[in-house]
Amino acid sequence: MTRCLPSLLRQTYVDIEALVVGDGTDQGSCDDVMALAAKDPRVRFWNLPHAQYPADPQQRWQVLGIDALNFGLEQARGEWVAALGDDDALEPDMIEVLLAVSDGFDAVYGQSAVHSAPGQVFGTWPPGHGAFCDGACIRRNQEYRYDRACISRGLPEDADLWIRMLADGRKFRLVERIVHHYYPRGMR
Repeated sequence: MTRCLPSLLRQTYVDIEALVVGDGTDQGSCDDVMALAAKDPRVRFWNLPHAQYPADPQQRWQVLGIDALNFGLEQARGEWVAALGDDDALEPDMIEVLLAVSDGFDAVYGQSAVHSAPGQVFGTWPPGHGAFCDGACIRRNQEYRYDRACISRGLPEDADLWIRMLADGRKFRLVERIVHHYYPRGMR
């Protein structure tokens, strides 16, 4: 909450909604988000019951947060959506930069600086597994949802979503610029 939500609310493109969906979030964090929502009408908050995840660590990673992500997509009112994990932060103009080149595309993504590995950047062409971070992407809020069956396909939920979109002929565009910062768990 100290990094991700403030970075979203500081966007130069201000016509946004910040949908915060917890997955069995602790009361202290809920109180923090609700206090922020009371000050900023763009913030809406739900705390879902903690989802059941696979015991296998790899499979757990592949679907972690998937119910909260899909719930947020169902609540979204805008044409464009983005997923921002609580371990992420955005450059102040990310949404503005990506929307500026979005005409004719279904998804636009930029690059991510990975703060656990100085100098490491994700964001390459073509899109697909390992090409970019979900937090560096905006996409049209179409019928596509994250799918728990991604486990059977051996993919994390975000890469599985993009591969399904590509298979359906959806158009992607890359902006070769860091727009997103990824801080893996433990780097808070």
